[in-house]
Amino acid sequence: MIFEPGTPEQAFYLTNKAFELAEKYQIPVFIQSDQYLGESEWTFEKFDLDHLIYNDYRIREKDLEGTEEYKRYKYTETGISPLAIPGEAGKHLVVADSDEHDEEGHIIEDSETRIRMVQKRLLKKLPQIKKEIEAPLLYGDSAPEIVIVGHGSTYGVIKEIVDIYSKDRRIAMLHFSQIYPFPELEKLDYIELLKNANTVISVENNASGQFAKLMRAETSFEFTHQILKYNGRPFTTENLKEEVDAYL
Repeated sequence: MIFEPGTPEQAFYLTNKAFELAEKYQIPVFIQSDQYLGESEWTFEKFDLDHLIYNDYRIREKDLEGTEEYKRYKYTETGISPLAIPGEAGKHLVVADSDEHDEEGHIIEDSETRIRMVQKRLLKKLPQIKKEIEAPLLYGDSAPEIVIVGHGSTYGVIKEIVDIYSKDRRIAMLHFSQIYPFPELEKLDYIELLKNANTVISVENNASGQFAKLMRAETSFEFTHQILKYNGRPFTTENLKEEVDAYL
């Protein structure tokens, strides 16, 4: 999974979510940031600590009572195997391996086990992971004629642009902070929203439009307009407005 927060609040809560999902699904979760977000000064409300999530998904010796053999990579209906920690599993041996393995954790090379393990991850676990991804944030008009799409630290400057134009135009920002697996459409059909808009602009702080390429690969949607900045500096409201003006 990959998260890309756009504000300190998002960074705080997404970090908590990253640890939660990494433990729950036993997967790596990456948080992408940049120098601009990391070194900026912000004013915001206090963090709601009651909103934080912590669940301990590990099993202990008492959970293994009556179990003849602990299987670290056991086939389950959910695709999530029971996670025991060496030293906390009682008499049971915890075997883990980064190469392909069987249920017990021993390295294998046979095709049948390999296929079952891949299906366990892709067909059982991955669909659940996708449900954890939140829809992109829609800020502005709910039926916009102009949509500016951003991700990560472009949040603030795009929001300001939307505020400037919203006085006499139907405009909105679509901001992605949870970018992989790519958000599905059940929570927000953002593809339909983009198709219904007259002008759709992707704003990115890189030279090749990396997010636009990812979105095209995942959804088949292709941006007609892109604003890219790659001189080592973040967007400012002034220079982004000049770029947006050229498309309006």
